[in-house]
Amino acid sequence: MNTLILDLKGNVARKVAQVKEMRKQRGVTLLEIIIVLGIIGVIAAGVVILAQRAFTSQDLSDIQNNTNSIRTAMTEAFKDETEYPDPTSTAINLTKANVATANDLSPIVTLNKLGKISPNESFNGISGDVFQIGNAIVDQSSTVSKGFVVLVNGLDQETCRNLISQMGNQWDYVGIINAPSGVDQSAALTDVALDDAISTNVLKSLATSADIPAANIVADTTCNNTGAGNGIVFGSK
Repeated sequence: MNTLILDLKGNVARKVAQVKEMRKQRGVTLLEIIIVLGIIGVIAAGVVILAQRAFTSQDLSDIQNNTNSIRTAMTEAFKDETEYPDPTSTAINLTKANVATANDLSPIVTLNKLGKISPNESFNGISGDVFQIGNAIVDQSSTVSKGFVVLVNGLDQETCRNLISQMGNQWDYVGIINAPSGVDQSAALTDVALDDAISTNVLKSLATSADIPAANIVADTTCNNTGAGNGIVFGSK
């Protein structure tokens, strides 16, 4: 009888020990799962950030290439004209589907109809808007628009500064205006003075031959319009 009781006690003790071990293992397994999920989350977040940076970098590269194409095309198309054409208030409504056929006197439409640029080259990949093109005077005493400007709109502060750093010194004039996506800026792009004095909103002009200092690009006042409300006006004589 005593032997039977001892066997029963031993079996119960073993069962209790097994249950405790199983509970301990389940606890460890759950902790391991939580750790693994945490690691996966960190990796996924890093991948998303890298992907966003890659897309932004590609957009900036496309903008640089497209504006260079527009700059060359504008010179070729209007070099024999008395002056560069005025911007139109309706250009902002253009789409890739109609930019080459629209009944609009905007310079971007003319360039497409002449076959000098393509519809894809006519649009800002960040804002989704057409590149608004205006005219400019080379010096403030002039009454004839012998220069032109191209607007890149819908930029947040970081992207705006990045773009200025990449391509600002390639142009004769670099100005910053409040230009969110989808808003007509024809008034601000008419007879822009390419020799304006350097200021908070004019980082480069014909008033000086100096390049844009990095300190000016990262200044608190540079590209400080709310959200993606920054627009860069690139000018060429």
